[in-house]
Amino acid sequence: MPPNMLGEVTVKWVEAIQTGLPLCTLAALFGPLRLGPKHQQKYLNTYLSWSIRCAKNAKFLMNVYFEKHWEQEISDLRRDLNVEPAPVPLKRTGKKIVIP
Repeated sequence: MPPNMLGEVTVKWVEAIQTGLPLCTLAALFGPLRLGPKHQQKYLNTYLSWSIRCAKNAKFLMNVYFEKHWEQEISDLRRDLNVEPAPVPLKRTGKKIVIP
């Protein structure tokens, strides 16, 4: 996810669903209020459904010792953790691509 408000709110949903922590849930619920109209549209149409699907299907990510996976291919790590690649919209055409 990109390191911006849209990406952070999307990741908060994954955290909130997987951990159930109140602070993550509050950030996931109220964070989108700070998004601009274009980002809100992307969030509602694309990223929110991805984050919910990812959180429910992926292994519990808090228990992953990521430092032990530096040498592993990202596609293999995603497969092992059952993490679906995030959708990335193209700026010019508006079409969505998925980075493997």
